[in-house]
Amino acid sequence: MLLLVALAVGAIIPVQTAANSRLRSSVSNRPVVSALISFTVALACSILATVVLRGNPLPDLSGNNPWWIWLGGVFGVCFVLGNILLFPKLGAVQTVVLPILGQVVMGLLIDQFGLFGSPLIHVSGWRILGALVVIAGIFFVLRPGGSGAAQGPDAWLYRLIGVGVGMGSATQTAVNGYLGTIAGSSLHAAEVNLTVGAILLLIAAAVSSPRQLVTKPAPGPWWMWLGGMVGAIFVIAGATLSPLLGTATTVIAFNAGTIVGGQVMESVGAFGAHRSPVTARRVVGLVLIFAGVLAVRLL
Repeated sequence: MLLLVALAVGAIIPVQTAANSRLRSSVSNRPVVSALISFTVALACSILATVVLRGNPLPDLSGNNPWWIWLGGVFGVCFVLGNILLFPKLGAVQTVVLPILGQVVMGLLIDQFGLFGSPLIHVSGWRILGALVVIAGIFFVLRPGGSGAAQGPDAWLYRLIGVGVGMGSATQTAVNGYLGTIAGSSLHAAEVNLTVGAILLLIAAAVSSPRQLVTKPAPGPWWMWLGGMVGAIFVIAGATLSPLLGTATTVIAFNAGTIVGGQVMESVGAFGAHRSPVTARRVVGLVLIFAGVLAVRLL
């Protein structure tokens, strides 16, 4: 049941991507500003959910806590800005696949060694094979695209950054899971994560786009504001599920759901997506993805 929840959460991530992309065009194509708005909306949603469901929105961080509990928000921002950096350098396919590779590798390491307060979960050969099957399935699903501007040694540097960004994202999930156990709940963990992220993005926006901070976004479709709401759901779900499923299973299920949700969205042309029919190649890829997820979880 929890695996299905993780898949469902991953499936709505393409809505966040589409919404943030449309919001970006309403803020003069300033990606840092659109990310800041998305994080701020997510923080507001998180605070509201915490007030309604828990009563007290203030996290309890008293005591001698490890310094790395603040890294969730840092890595969340790195993931957003990393994708902005990598897309023109590596192209669409590598920008998607390389962070996923980093997430899978780091997720398995976190489980194997119980890093960041995570439960120890033995990584068997079958789980590694399942993770590789998921990555192979993603290659099947994604359409080949341009290789991007980076070539030679520079391209390998950006590829390493892509893997590193993904490893940071998996670390974010594990850190938020631990933070939820000490801050009061996963809702409180999400508040901390999103607050740190919003502050960092505010600083980045003040440096890179100061005028845009005081400029009202241009009108657009109602759904361009959904990115923050989906972001809040994603952070809360990650903090809730990672202590229960393990970091590797959580991030792999999120990614599998994201790929499937993206295919569904493209097949019907929802949220401004270019309509694209489902092909046999994509179906094979989706089957491989689900088989890999089940192997990681059950074997």
